[in-house]
Amino acid sequence: MIVMTTQHCQSQWQSPVVEITKNDTVGYGFVHEEANIIQNKDHLDPFFEKLWLQRTQGGRKINVVHIGDSHILGNYLTREVRRRMQAAFGDAGRGVIFPYKLINSNGPEDYLIATSAKWSGTNCVRDQDGVTEYGISGFSAVSNSTGGSITLRLRDTTSETTSMFTKVTVFYRNNGDAPEFTLEDDNTKQVAVPVIEDNLSKTFYFDRPVAECTIKLAKSSGKKEFWFDGISIDNERAGVIYHSIGVNGARYGDFARAKYFARQLKEVTPDLVILSFGTNEAQAKPNPAQMRKQMDELTSQIVAQWPHACILLTTPADSYLKGKGFNPHLPEISATIKDFAVKKGFAYWDLYQVGGGENSAENWKTNGLMSSDSVHYSKTGYAVQGKLLYTSLMNTYNDMVRKKMVTAGSDGK
Repeated sequence: MIVMTTQHCQSQWQSPVVEITKNDTVGYGFVHEEANIIQNKDHLDPFFEKLWLQRTQGGRKINVVHIGDSHILGNYLTREVRRRMQAAFGDAGRGVIFPYKLINSNGPEDYLIATSAKWSGTNCVRDQDGVTEYGISGFSAVSNSTGGSITLRLRDTTSETTSMFTKVTVFYRNNGDAPEFTLEDDNTKQVAVPVIEDNLSKTFYFDRPVAECTIKLAKSSGKKEFWFDGISIDNERAGVIYHSIGVNGARYGDFARAKYFARQLKEVTPDLVILSFGTNEAQAKPNPAQMRKQMDELTSQIVAQWPHACILLTTPADSYLKGKGFNPHLPEISATIKDFAVKKGFAYWDLYQVGGGENSAENWKTNGLMSSDSVHYSKTGYAVQGKLLYTSLMNTYNDMVRKKMVTAGSDGK
């Protein structure tokens, strides 16, 4: 069946306060839900202000970009936050996706990929050059099959629902030797209209909503390589787009070395950028000075390209050292992230402490919330972390709203 994602109403009768229900809590005694708050929260005021305007007036599009390692790549944690935020503020689209299976990587389960071309590619972690040729997804897929195609369909294989969209941004390298391409939907017989283009992206619009789109590469003589960095899906409605970007094994430095990452990131005009790294940095003896340098490089690149973005750093959840036992490095890694956030004025969310702190991975594991490798989490475990991130954001948002209501003479209820 096809289920069209509907716009959630933001009419003025709706309370600006987002209700936190029992379903939003996790119910594990070892999780410190009472400490589940955003620190340095004032840095996020512009983001929360825009959420408030969307909740009370409508007409706003809010872009959240969540970047990280394998914990983010699978989309289990971010899917939980996305679903809940879009229920509260409106669904504006899926955001950035990439055809991971074409280059033999795992990826999310809420869209399907098909192609008639041959592809090769890798990611910013596997490539250890000083500066790497990667963009918004941290991956690149390359094809020289002129006349080939790649089709992306927003069909969730877990719920068997299909979402619709009208706006598509293709991230690629228009280096003068790239093949021409069109964006089409064979089901509705539409050819999307290109409206905005530069040498790193091209944005198209369909007249009517579609559930899938096909990039069709023009046939040409001679060798022409098409470098594909990802695609962003937008339904042109008000609400939240929650982009999820991750690479297995990623550290801060891997995205900082990616030449086109921040340049393409600005095309989605992020209101909030969430950076979730640290697990891989903690798999060896920490080097805090080097880590701070890499964090500074990445955040500086983001702010330089899009200074309107708020920054939220998260500490990693506890995990075993190389899957074998207590990891003594995670406290120092978490402290380095928090110290950097405080000194730079960024917000941070301390998942390490909220999740139970030192050696808490044992509790997660005995409750079936971790995978067999004791570094990654189960689907349920990631859903728990997603709930925790969502409630920390919404509790902070609600605090701001209640202060507004008290100032306006309301009791905040």
